[in-house]
Amino acid sequence: MGFLSSISEKLNRCSKKNQFVMGKLEEDFEDLFNFVVSGNLEMAQLQLNGYTDVNFKNSSKSTLLISACRSNANEKEIFHFTQFLLNKGAYIMKKDTSGRAAVDYCEQNKLFKVKMLLCKTLDSIIKDNIADFF
Repeated sequence: MGFLSSISEKLNRCSKKNQFVMGKLEEDFEDLFNFVVSGNLEMAQLQLNGYTDVNFKNSSKSTLLISACRSNANEKEIFHFTQFLLNKGAYIMKKDTSGRAAVDYCEQNKLFKVKMLLCKTLDSIIKDNIADFF
């Protein structure tokens, strides 16, 4: 039971609500979300370089990771932006108001390489927890 509790705790931590980032409100990040949704991922990445936390949400509870998987960019750009977000600690399991996570949008938008990246990252989290448990 301890092993499952450990994994569940780790995944729940990844699902925590985060309304504020470094003292800023959600409205302060509207332009950033607009860059991501419109597919201007390079500009979004430049703006994010100064942030240590990338897990804030917009009014529809969409994270930058979810927004990237819904964006107008091509899969290669989304893949690189997703790698960037994961390296900065983006939570994979967060869901938007429709109950969908980034991996769900990958499936919907046929972003198979991005979906594999997210799945491998989740596998790695589970593997690390297994190693810590034993």
